[in-house]
Amino acid sequence: MRTYSIKELENFSGVKAHTIRIWEQRYTLFQPSRTETGIRYYNDEDLKKILATAILIKSGFKISKVAKLTKEEIHQELSEVEGKSDIDDNTKYETYINKLLSAGVQFLEDEFNAIYNSAKSKFTTFQIYTEIVYPLLVKIGTMWGKDDLNPLQEHFISNILRQKLLVEIDNMPKIENPKKEVILFLPEKETHEIGLLLSNFILRESGIKTYYLGQQVPVVNLTTMINEKNIKEVVGFIFYSQGSEKLNKMLKICTKNCPNTTFYWGGTKESILGLHLGNNHQILNSIEDFKNKLI
Repeated sequence: MRTYSIKELENFSGVKAHTIRIWEQRYTLFQPSRTETGIRYYNDEDLKKILATAILIKSGFKISKVAKLTKEEIHQELSEVEGKSDIDDNTKYETYINKLLSAGVQFLEDEFNAIYNSAKSKFTTFQIYTEIVYPLLVKIGTMWGKDDLNPLQEHFISNILRQKLLVEIDNMPKIENPKKEVILFLPEKETHEIGLLLSNFILRESGIKTYYLGQQVPVVNLTTMINEKNIKEVVGFIFYSQGSEKLNKMLKICTKNCPNTTFYWGGTKESILGLHLGNNHQILNSIEDFKNKLI
């Protein structure tokens, strides 16, 4: 069983550490253990409880009531929140985000799959991937960057979602009259494919034909294909920090060889810092930005 600091609970749940301490002291929400030097630490059950508490508070519960609920009662209340018509969709989405996150960090694959299947019974596949999976990926990416999530946890969650995305994409019908054509690729040394797969799903769901080239695509071969097929839009992701010199060299080749094509770049802010973007390069800042620019 993993242990967590109060700061990690804050980053997982969005509830400030100061507030967690108040809930702990005033309502006995937790009974954390302490190190020999007196520093609090929490366990997996505490993580589940703070994630559930955050959702219930947003749904209108008072902390004084939540603190008195048993584990089974909390589970029941969360189930009722999911089915309530007067709860806004964002809260319902966040319920699933937090539950998937909790199962994922504990490597509970069966529980993760059950939560995912529950979401499929309530939302469209498009809603699941744009409103639940994408925010979850952003959250785990941010936490991984802050060392609040270890690489094994990040890989575990990403690979389950990757498998599900591959199945969803494989089951999609052929697009007979596509709106347009878009190439999706990862540059050389890039292997983190989940964002690209999600982009592929969203574009195809929206009636756009995609050429999915996958990982580690040499830029010269990419630009040759762009020109041969007269592609006007390309989506790429940058996660691995190769250094601005190598990345800018790649961007220059794209601009020089394909001046009439727009390249859209997603990824971490750290990896795309220092890029010299030409007129035909744009950064994708969010899922809404992605949809507005490409759909």
